[in-house]
This record gives sequence, C-alpha cells and structure tokens, in this order.
Amino acid sequence: MFSSSLRTLLSRPGLAFLSLGLFVQLSGFLFNNDGSHRATQVYLLLFLPALILLVAKRCALSFWRQPCAQVLLALLAWVVLRSCFGDSLKAPGYLLKLVLLILLYVLVIGHLLNRAVIEVPLALAVLVACCFAWLTLIVQFVVLDKSMAYEVLRSTGRLRELGWHGFANLSHPVPAGLYYGIFTVLLLSVLVERELAAWAWLPLMVGLAGLLVYVLFTFSRGAWFSTLAGSLTLLLLSPHRRARVMLWVGALLILVMMTVFWSRVEHEWVLGTSQRGPIWLSWLARLPDFWVLGEGAGARFIYQYPWGDIVYHAHSQYLQLWFEYGIGGFILFLLLLGTALHKAWRLRADPAARVTLATLVFALVAMVSDISTVFTRPNVYWVVFWLPIGLSIGLQAPLGKLQGRPVA
Repeated sequence: MFSSSLRTLLSRPGLAFLSLGLFVQLSGFLFNNDGSHRATQVYLLLFLPALILLVAKRCALSFWRQPCAQVLLALLAWVVLRSCFGDSLKAPGYLLKLVLLILLYVLVIGHLLNRAVIEVPLALAVLVACCFAWLTLIVQFVVLDKSMAYEVLRSTGRLRELGWHGFANLSHPVPAGLYYGIFTVLLLSVLVERELAAWAWLPLMVGLAGLLVYVLFTFSRGAWFSTLAGSLTLLLLSPHRRARVMLWVGALLILVMMTVFWSRVEHEWVLGTSQRGPIWLSWLARLPDFWVLGEGAGARFIYQYPWGDIVYHAHSQYLQLWFEYGIGGFILFLLLLGTALHKAWRLRADPAARVTLATLVFALVAMVSDISTVFTRPNVYWVVFWLPIGLSIGLQAPLGKLQGRPVA
C-alpha cells in the first residue's frame, strides 16, 4: 500500500507538494536548530499550497458538512469572537490568522487521507523520529557519557534535546515526551495493522524500542500515560492476532520492569502530580471569577507556590481553555472531542479509524496534565492535537457517507 501511495504522489505533483509540506511541519522540530521554528518552510511548503487547495475546491464546503467539522468551525469562531473583548491579550487579527492556519492544516490532513496518500508523510516522519530518538540516546549516553543512574536522570538528565549543535531541541521534557510518544503510537499502528515482510519486523521493532526508551527517559508521566493509553486503544481495537500477542508481551514487560525497578516506581508514586494539585485547586477557587466568559484569549493563569516558584498556565489544557474562553469555549471543545471520537468509533472497522482513535485517546490523556495551549502558531502540540482532529474529520464512511452526509 505504501508503494501505491508513493506512485500516486509521484504522478500528482499537487499531492506531493502537500505531503512534503506536512512532512516538514511534522519533522521540522528535529531538523531546525536556528530558532526559526520552521516558519518560512512551513508557510511556503504547507500553508500556501493548502490555501490554493482551499480556493480550488471552493472552500471545500462538502468537507465541513459533518458534525465534528461544524463544531470545529464553531469553536474557532468563538476563539476569534472572544479575542474581540477588551480583556483579551491576543488581537482579533492574530487569532483570525491562526484560525485560518488551523483550518488549512486540518484540510490538508483530511485531503491527503481521502486520497490515500497520507501514510507517506506520516511514515517518513516516523522514520525521522526513530532516527533522532536513537541518535539522542547514543549522543547523550555514549558520546557525552551521561550517567544512566535513576537519581541523575530524574533530576538533571531528563531527555529533551539531541545534545549536538541544537538539533532536536524540544526545550522541555514534557513536549519532547509527547512528541515522540505520538510517533510511538503511529509506528505501533504499522506493526499491528500492516502486513509486513519478515525482514521489516526487526528494523521496525528497533525503531519502536528507541522511541519507547526516549519517552521513558523524559520522565514525563503525562507522556507515559498518553503513550500507554493510545497504544492500548490500538491493540484492543485491532482484530489482528498479532495485536493480542503484542498486548500480552507489552503487559509482561511492564510487569517485569515494575518488579525489577519497584523502588523507582514507589518514588514516582510519591512524586504524585508534580505539584499540579495546588495549581488545580487554585483554578477551582478562582472559577467563580471567570467561569462564564473566561479571562480572555491568551490570558495567563498565574500561580505562585509558597516557596516562590511561579507557573503561567493551569497545567491542564481543559482547565486552561475554560480559563481563557469560558464555559462556552469549554463546551465547544468537549463537543469537538466527542464528535471526533464518535465518528472514529463508528468507523473503527477501518484501520485508519482505529489509528485515529488511538491518537485521539493519546491527546485526551495528554491534555489532562500537560499542553498549555492548542491555539498558537504551529508547534509540537499541533502534532499531538490537531493531527488527530484532522485525521478524524478526514475519515470517510463506505461510499463517502456518514449519516447520509458527505464527509469529504
């Protein structure tokens, strides 16, 4: 199937250009080391062709005529409208531009999925992530000879960058763990859902091992649980026998690791939510002040610990979104997640829908304790959140119908 998708791309320059743009957006976080955040490349290779696609398809009206897409439009409209209030830190013009970028991103993902070629940029991005995961492990623990002792890793050695000339620098272990975690789920879907040649299993398993070790060594428990939840969703939904085998093997490995490293597990349990509890309690105490309309687009949730440290967001995307956009934005956000999950669940007989469900579950879990905002310029969290949303909207029922309506 990959070869047929590749042939389609080679014969369709427009699709090839969009695929290249998506690949650059997904993998540019690893290649760029100059602080430009891939702005020029992503705008020229992804958003400009996507805008041309939108115009050529006359706004792709049929693509948006489905519940999850309509809820997305309503949510983004509220985000822009809320920025018009005087207390918002983000200007309406800025958020209007951002909303357009999100819509273009979702459209590209859906279009490539509809044309059965999205596996090419996703597979290439997974390959790059595997290579950089292993390169990071080699540079950090072989070239730089950093200690692998738990106490050192947990305090100062959490992975977040390659460690060579600023490449693959994701700034913090949490986004690093989530970024590599979503690719772990995508690679697992290849192992579970695709019929592979015998020779392909070894390199894919080696790549999966590198991703898993990287995620483990970020010591981001949000990334751990997100990766576990997404992987479990995929393995439990898949009808293939190898999914059951991998489920039992994975459960056995986790049990062995917990037994061998039980003292470390106890320490992680004692750490609990890493002081998120007081932040969430502070959010709850302030809820009467902002629950209706929110504090405004881009507002910071500031909390100071008794010892002086300050945080600037609620450390939960659900709480932060309610804090900024009020109960209306929060309900629309939940409706978006619910309709996207419902659509993917209804189509779960399709392997693409099962992968979409797994990535959606990954995002849902990740947003409980991590992700500061999804309404910003293209960043790591777009891969974690908007990619699954785009996959869900792009899914097609048999004959392109879902509840009697065209979905693309």
